[in-house]
Amino acid sequence: MRRSLLILYVSLPLLLLSGCGFSLSADRHDAERLLLIQTMGLDSDGDRVRMSVSTGLGPDDKPALVMSARGGGIEDAIANLQDLSPENQLFYAHVQYLLLGQEAARTMLNDVIQWVDRSPTLRMDTDMLIVKGLAADAVVDTSDENTDVTARLASLDRQASSTGWTIYTLREIAAELSQGDGALCLAVETAKAENAVFTEDMQSDAIVPAGYAALGRDGLVAFLTPEQSMGAELLTGDPTGLLINVADSTMEVLDGSARIDGTLSPDGRPEAISVQCTLRTGVLEKLRRDSRLSPEQLDAALSETVAGWVTDCVETAQKTGCDFLGLKNAVLRSSKTLDRWGEDWNELLPTLSVTVSVEARVDRSYDLAE
Repeated sequence: MRRSLLILYVSLPLLLLSGCGFSLSADRHDAERLLLIQTMGLDSDGDRVRMSVSTGLGPDDKPALVMSARGGGIEDAIANLQDLSPENQLFYAHVQYLLLGQEAARTMLNDVIQWVDRSPTLRMDTDMLIVKGLAADAVVDTSDENTDVTARLASLDRQASSTGWTIYTLREIAAELSQGDGALCLAVETAKAENAVFTEDMQSDAIVPAGYAALGRDGLVAFLTPEQSMGAELLTGDPTGLLINVADSTMEVLDGSARIDGTLSPDGRPEAISVQCTLRTGVLEKLRRDSRLSPEQLDAALSETVAGWVTDCVETAQKTGCDFLGLKNAVLRSSKTLDRWGEDWNELLPTLSVTVSVEARVDRSYDLAE
């Protein structure tokens, strides 16, 4: 246990409590005894759940208060957390980040969405991330006297906005699931600080992006590799800022777009999906100075690499039967024969042939060594 950090962990028996104070209002009478929770992590372990929370760093860099408790359900775990802080009221209206461990994401996603949506305190515009492993590890192990999980996630959030990754809110994910068959959510994992962002702090682990988690209506379907996730970002979002290593060069995506069309067979049946992508990049650094690739060869290598990533993530959607890329809606927007695509999409998706073409080019080089 690290000194200077109050980490409380309990495994309590079920407490049949009628309330947990979760709907406390932050009026002036209670303000002095409120502990504002900024990050929540939820794990599932069979018929029990584990809730881990952090208050974030206090005034004058006062160490964060980190607590973790088990219960028979979400509300029970919340009540058990409150028992650990009898002199202060845990207050959840300022939660910025909700972390789901991978087992909770697989089995409890709908329960979590409904719980937050019904809560008088929690907000649906809270950022949600899926942890590869346990959310408790991300909340507890990344905190010490100098920083905590909230500070680490805020740093990741700032970097994500400038490096091409997208952090989705719970509301956005719920909307995607209700309108289609799947959604994407940024996945994270813990890593030793010397190999991650927080090199100034060698005493605790950092939180780093680990690609996207593909979510179906019932929960976590698959983790996409970082490369597959880049293909998914090109198809669903704005890939600007993504860093790509191709042909011994590190490139930054300047802009990109994708067009997805449905193709019918000669007898009018849905037969195939065609994906056409365009990508512009700039070289940040050449990792090998002796590289003799011509600009045309570099463009071809980039196009081939990105096409492989896009193909892989589309094939993952087909294999899982989960349309986390929004292929159906894209086809419907582009098709002039909407009635032909009215079949059961979940059954149709795995049977479709997919062709991917990528037109990529390197526009410029920022490598001062050239």
